[in-house]
Amino acid sequence: MSDTQPKTELLKRQADMMGLTMDAVFTDEQAKEVLQGKITDSYLIKLKLDIDNKNGMLLILVSSIRKHIMEIYSVVGTSQIFRRIRTFADYVQISQDLADIGKSGGMDLALSENVGRALHRIFTKETLDEFLPLWQKKDPSRLPDLIEPAIINATKATRVKIQAEIDKLSSAKFRYENPMKGTINPVAKPEDDAPPAAPEAVDPTAVPAGAVRSGDMTPIDRQMEQFRAGFGKELRMKTVISPISGVDFDDLMEGQEILFRVPLDTAEGMTNANLLGLIDEDGNVAKAPIVGKFLGIASSKNEYHIFAEGPNNYLFHSIEEHPVKVAIPKIAGAASSTKQKSGGAKKKQESSGGGTLYTLIGIFAAIILIGFLIFVMVIL
Repeated sequence: MSDTQPKTELLKRQADMMGLTMDAVFTDEQAKEVLQGKITDSYLIKLKLDIDNKNGMLLILVSSIRKHIMEIYSVVGTSQIFRRIRTFADYVQISQDLADIGKSGGMDLALSENVGRALHRIFTKETLDEFLPLWQKKDPSRLPDLIEPAIINATKATRVKIQAEIDKLSSAKFRYENPMKGTINPVAKPEDDAPPAAPEAVDPTAVPAGAVRSGDMTPIDRQMEQFRAGFGKELRMKTVISPISGVDFDDLMEGQEILFRVPLDTAEGMTNANLLGLIDEDGNVAKAPIVGKFLGIASSKNEYHIFAEGPNNYLFHSIEEHPVKVAIPKIAGAASSTKQKSGGAKKKQESSGGGTLYTLIGIFAAIILIGFLIFVMVIL
């Protein structure tokens, strides 16, 4: 029991870290590289704030790969702890100081929320596209000109000044065991300020609550959403590739059975294998590929997303960087026919070989008989 518990906790931690990382990246491979420390997936913008007679600290977590705001923490108030916070300190120390402020009651909740919402509004997709190259170089020089007027406008303050630093880090490490958890919550992204439509006015183009508006999605996102409709859960899979007998992307037909494997080198993969019934009571994992019914491919430059219908209303999703030949299940009839042809050819060969042997024996016997007759005639 003592050995099982640490393993279970480790698997849970790995699964949680993988899930958090997937919010910042596109593929399992990128997530694994982040967790292995080979690459980073985010920037942490650390902003020390002076606003009239109060102080504050703002943390903005931005995905450097998917290019979107992940979390914004805004803590503004009159606590003396603000004086000891330095933007060059690591995020763990800053987060601990902010958690202490939250516990001590020195935080102005309304003002903090207002400032955080202002940050959400100014960091649009266009703004991020402009600033990300600067953050890649850890250059925060243009942030004051962007942020200070926005905060003044949102809070009606008379004086706002910020100091900024930028760190590159793993988003999952920042979020998983952050000292602020349970004390300071990230500021939610504000909804559209436009007034809601009257109940009797129905907009046929309206998007259901929680859905993403098509205008905010890239073309490949729209393609993928079409395949995801109607499925209960999406499982990340690996395409089984067969360079010789596989089927090219262009030749795949909807409903055609193709082969996948569950990636077992991640905690998420082990969870998916369990969902698919591939793990027996002894913990052994079945290694046979899984069949899915091909639905289609969503593609853009160097990015091919293969979707297929799996068992129990699961959606299989694998990703390739270039077109490949996808493996399909072997057809029993074709295999049997091939075996029969092979067997028939073998029998024919054996029959032909037998006939040749009998011919040679006959010739040999005739030669002996002729020699014997010649010998008798010579004696006589």
